Amino acid sequence: MTESQETQAQPALPTRADLATSGLTKRNQEFIWQMVQLVDGDASKAGLIAEVGAKLLDGQKTGATAKQLFNTPAEALGFKAKQAAETPARGYATYGFWPLMVDNAIAFFMMFSFMFGLTLMFSKANQAGSAGAAGITSLVLTSLLGGVFFAAVTMTLAPSKDGVQTPLWKKIVVSVGAFVLWFLAYMGFAYLPSIINPLLPGWVYLILAVLAFIGFRFWRVKTGIQGGFLGSATRPRQDTK
Repeated sequence: MTESQETQAQPALPTRADLATSGLTKRNQEFIWQMVQLVDGDASKAGLIAEVGAKLLDGQKTGATAKQLFNTPAEALGFKAKQAAETPARGYATYGFWPLMVDNAIAFFMMFSFMFGLTLMFSKANQAGSAGAAGITSLVLTSLLGGVFFAAVTMTLAPSKDGVQTPLWKKIVVSVGAFVLWFLAYMGFAYLPSIINPLLPGWVYLILAVLAFIGFRFWRVKTGIQGGFLGSATRPRQDTK
């Protein structure tokens, strides 16, 4: 078989006139036509488009729509799946130290506020003497310091841009060291005098936890940050070009 005969044997991309006589509904014709436009004259996709058209025709008998079967023309062609596979997920460390510090600090404040709020709601704790770790100043300082430590750990342990992984021993030493320092600071803040570290009612802490959650979600939407200590804390860095 000659090259010209092989070319002639290949199915051609459908035209508007072909679609009008295909038996497809107007909506399904438009779906196929969008696929034709997406391939931009690539006749090698004609077989796939014909297959999609046949499935849409069968689907019309049962009331299945193009969206139900394929969602979008791009997905029917596999373009979206290919693009997702080729686009690497952005690493948590690529967002930079300060955005990660704020992200972690808000998250810690939210969790500690919720924990202290529940504890105080179901206990007979009073505000006499030092408020301990549950004092509002202690809570704020613990959250801020936790944000700093965990952001620093993330930036230190994330693989470099050339893909070099951080040695396991370094991950263990840095992670344990940061946690120990943070815990010691947490215990130290508990000795702050009540005049500068008052203990608030439990319901106030719960309200603060809700507000922190709203702030956390807003910050995530604003910055696009994904992952973190609630997910993967040391995802690989990627170039953001």
